[in-house]
Amino acid sequence: MNTKEEFSFLKGNWKPLKKLNNKVNQLIANFNTNKLYAVNYSNVRNRFIEEIENYKNHPELIDIDEFSMNYSFGYHFCNDINDLQSKEAMFIEIKSYLKNLNLIGQKTFKIQT
Repeated sequence: MNTKEEFSFLKGNWKPLKKLNNKVNQLIANFNTNKLYAVNYSNVRNRFIEEIENYKNHPELIDIDEFSMNYSFGYHFCNDINDLQSKEAMFIEIKSYLKNLNLIGQKTFKIQT
């Protein structure tokens, strides 16, 4: 007997369940960003302000790219995450965030605690 013939009585009953399963899988896929990290933007901002204050006499040494790279590396090292794509993704996200803040060149900063 052919398997299609043998289990054809299940076909109609399982269709709604299959559709529901597909919807649940799609919902999970939409929420899952596959990020191995979580960025605390307040912490990033405060750390970068500290960096600016530390190098206020030598503003040419302040580099958003270098800070972002070090922050990403430090986060992944401390959390024992060894994934190059995750490090690069976090680096890009932090760099973009800091460039949009445009903190370099401002005279006064308020560090939030």
